[in-house]
Amino acid sequence: MEAELSKQLKYIRRVVDYRERLFFDLADPDQLWQEASTKNVKKIVVIAAASRSGSSLLFSVLKKIPGMYSLSGESVPFYKINGFSSDAFPSDEIPREVSSDKKKISGFSRDFLSDFSFAAQTSPIIKEENMRERYINDLALRFSLQWPEVDFSPGIFKRLASEAYTLYLKGHQVFRVEEFYLELILSLRRQYPKINPYYYDLPGRMIRKKFPALKIPSGPASSVLTIEEPPFILLTPCLKPKKEDLLTKTLLLKSSADCYRLPFLKTVFPKATIKVVYLTRNPLGSINGLYDGWLYRGFFSHNLKESLKNSNDCLKISGYSDRYSWGKYWWKYDLPARWRAYAHKRLEEVCAFQWYSANAAIQQYLDKTKMKYCSVKYENIIGSAATRAKEMVKLINFIGLKAAAFKDLDLDRLPVVQATEPPKNYRWKKREGMLLPFLVDARIAAMSESLGYRQDKLKEWF
Repeated sequence: MEAELSKQLKYIRRVVDYRERLFFDLADPDQLWQEASTKNVKKIVVIAAASRSGSSLLFSVLKKIPGMYSLSGESVPFYKINGFSSDAFPSDEIPREVSSDKKKISGFSRDFLSDFSFAAQTSPIIKEENMRERYINDLALRFSLQWPEVDFSPGIFKRLASEAYTLYLKGHQVFRVEEFYLELILSLRRQYPKINPYYYDLPGRMIRKKFPALKIPSGPASSVLTIEEPPFILLTPCLKPKKEDLLTKTLLLKSSADCYRLPFLKTVFPKATIKVVYLTRNPLGSINGLYDGWLYRGFFSHNLKESLKNSNDCLKISGYSDRYSWGKYWWKYDLPARWRAYAHKRLEEVCAFQWYSANAAIQQYLDKTKMKYCSVKYENIIGSAATRAKEMVKLINFIGLKAAAFKDLDLDRLPVVQATEPPKNYRWKKREGMLLPFLVDARIAAMSESLGYRQDKLKEWF
């Protein structure tokens, strides 16, 4: 098992070294991370939610608002490469002795600032040389997080990515990120065949058409560790904030692991006013979504071989560990502190435990700090146009943005992101017999009631 940890550290170091070479090449005064740090950030909105509660959807909607900037995706990869998260840690909580490490925070700050962006430009093709070069650099930085076991060369990667972009440019007047990524991956696979499009947040039909001979995988994308959890995000060409933007505009953050790391954000952003958007979803919908994800080819978060080595044990999650060979060590989604007590439970019990633990952690933090927050229901976002508009107006007012921001949200067309299958209301009913008994559990019932989900109104539980 020591060898397992050694491999993880080896690949993390490789990724860090590769990114250091890229940062060195990019070292010019115009880079945000060269002239600022997270200490310059003044306003933050954090979407806090249990996994499979719709945070990716809400994040994709809110980041389009003028006056907001964000990370490309979740912050988890930057925790991992800077030593704030490890598969050897006991949970997703950050140990106290690690949270104040100034060197780690400095690296974390640079990675954050290098990834900050305004909402992507998804319509016109990007022909400006500076924008194009920055996009290629962003891709080079991101792919290393997605494929830690691939020994990338910055020069080779950027050459192949540039060739793919040039080819795409010749045949398209409008930039569509899914189409470009298929062209990009086709180009990259000539040198790096391990890169597999099925681990990206791409429609399966598009992948099959472009790669007809490629088999759909089932296990983790990397055998030893994940830095970014699949389905991997797709980057689009975007504008970057300037130092002065950090003072006046609002940073939007979203990560399921942040349920356990909310106190740490104040350490990283010591001068920022932090507001929390508490996004909730009914337990049956969330637990069912988690269950689907555990059986899907994505969402691998922790390889627990190192954590389990002292007990000579492995995961024995019924319905998961006995179904997949890699299910004996790979955990999915967030890792609550008491996960060992559920290492031998049924899969649905693990999912219920994750839903409860994440919500309990958020509530404990909000109660302890007396922080102002805005509670939002996922069901209201995907429900009728009226409930969606009402919820968004409430959110915009809470964030402190102008009411005019509402018109930029394009609420008639909600995006489909990080989905295991096409969205459908009441999808939990396919496992109704399995899920309904959880409502008898005192903790689940009490938490559900505290979030406003009454058992006599199951028809409202989408």
